[in-house]
Amino acid sequence: MTNEDAARYADSFAALGSEPRLEIMRLLLAAHPHGLTVSDLQAQVKIPNSTMSHHLEKLRVEGLVSARREKQFLWYSANPQKVEALLFFLYNGCAPTGFGNSASESTKTANATIPAHSHEDKFMFEAFLRSVNHLFSSVFDRLGLPGFERFTDPAIQSIVLAQQESRDLNHAYVGTEQLLLGLMQERTDVAAQVLAATGLTAETVRAEVETIIGRGRGTPLTIPLTPRAKRVIELSLEQARQLGHRYIGTEHLLLGILCEGEGLAARVLQNLGLNLQTLEEQVRQEATRP
Repeated sequence: MTNEDAARYADSFAALGSEPRLEIMRLLLAAHPHGLTVSDLQAQVKIPNSTMSHHLEKLRVEGLVSARREKQFLWYSANPQKVEALLFFLYNGCAPTGFGNSASESTKTANATIPAHSHEDKFMFEAFLRSVNHLFSSVFDRLGLPGFERFTDPAIQSIVLAQQESRDLNHAYVGTEQLLLGLMQERTDVAAQVLAATGLTAETVRAEVETIIGRGRGTPLTIPLTPRAKRVIELSLEQARQLGHRYIGTEHLLLGILCEGEGLAARVLQNLGLNLQTLEEQVRQEATRP
């Protein structure tokens, strides 16, 4: 990431650095794609008109929201693509170690450690990230992901990376194949480690995906999950319950892919020489390791 990119994300995070703006973004994400009028927002946030205009303009300048006029009303809508890009940045090296859902020692967070200038600085940074994390849960609600609060940080990051894979391949959806690539790109957690032990790489899997379905024609602003991908998410919850886990990690997502068994991800793994039953046993072994 360039210094210019880092500065751009810093400006966007600064724009979210107040409770009213976080609440405005939460409301607009919940109302996406139609949006809300200024009066609708005012009624819920309960701040003066001049203050509301200031907050909305700051968010608009940073590209987090857009405005349109319909007759006498001014409507504001969230920009989910910008929000998802921020989420990708947040979970790809910005947050301090231990932030978010800490499930067990075997499911460690993938986040990098920030410079520890002081305990107070670290506490303030973590508090801010928790607020943003709560806001961004709306993105996952739009994707239809149940039990968001139970997903570990690496599992969340894997889903964000799956969305990025869709954009990179110009696909208009997140399917089981993108979920698999997301799991492989999140290199620190159980699923990626089990897959890496088989000799697979993300590059090899991506090439196989392209061979089978090619590149798409463009990615929409909001990327939906395919029915099979949603089924994988549902199965990951079931797998977590069966294993007696109170969290959903990358290992459960991979088990979901393997148990679903008929999606493109399973086909790719088989094409690349893996036995799905053997791989499932290996994942379960790692998932139950003390």
